[in-house]
Amino acid sequence: MFARRLNHPADIPALDSLFGLCQSHDGHHPLSEHKSASLARGDLSGDGFAIEREQRIVGYVHLLESRRAGTFELETAVEPSYRGLVDEELLLAALEEVRQRGGEEVHAWVYQRGDSRPLENLGFELVRRLQQMRVALPVADQAIPSGIEFRGYEPSDEAPLLDINNRAFEGHLEAGNWSPQDLRERQAYEWYDPAGLRMAWKGERLVAFCWTKAHAGGLGEIYLIAADPNQRGRGYGRAVVLEGLRFLNRRAGSTTGMLYVDAANEGALRLYEQLGFGCHHTDLAFRLRL
Repeated sequence: MFARRLNHPADIPALDSLFGLCQSHDGHHPLSEHKSASLARGDLSGDGFAIEREQRIVGYVHLLESRRAGTFELETAVEPSYRGLVDEELLLAALEEVRQRGGEEVHAWVYQRGDSRPLENLGFELVRRLQQMRVALPVADQAIPSGIEFRGYEPSDEAPLLDINNRAFEGHLEAGNWSPQDLRERQAYEWYDPAGLRMAWKGERLVAFCWTKAHAGGLGEIYLIAADPNQRGRGYGRAVVLEGLRFLNRRAGSTTGMLYVDAANEGALRLYEQLGFGCHHTDLAFRLRL
């Protein structure tokens, strides 16, 4: 067995079968939404390597060059019966590609109870813990700062939204330094609802936003949340979280709210715990410097 470069789009049906096996076994899709979208588009900034056995793909690694110069991101999907057998071969193929392209740093995720040993064996170090937190809906009504008006996203909101997002997530690998194209790519997702992108205005100023996503089975996600860093301490972040949860419950019928938060963000953790959230599971981020 050896890793070969993905043949796009001819390999997509075989990959879909692999992803289905992984999702059935693990309870979640093996690739993040952003990388799945890159694969579906045949994005030239992404590269994939596959391992075949018995005329089917049993392992896949998706490599994506990030917006930060010299930095790449990868995720793997391995058929359950081949785990521990092909993982390192996939990772080595991706790392060789990064070296050939002059990369300096590689980031990788291990979701839920996934096995981090293949990454650790190749020298990756744990750098981040991301908690998925959940709360029963509806949450109790709570006071919000006076003068705040909530509404859904409108095309004229693009510039103020990107301004707040990029200041709030400055230096963040996934959410920071968004361009209008980055925003529009995410708005092209099938689940996107402009009404579910809740914009918090105080007069003529956008002070925060909460982007919601309704899942099947009564689960509603706060996909992204940001408050103006220059307006800290005024309760706008808390207010827009509550607005997002109310919207998910009333508009989408969600009975459970969900969001992700960095385990090192103590202030955000306290806020979410005060609102009734509890930790459901933790995902792990690893990094290798070349």
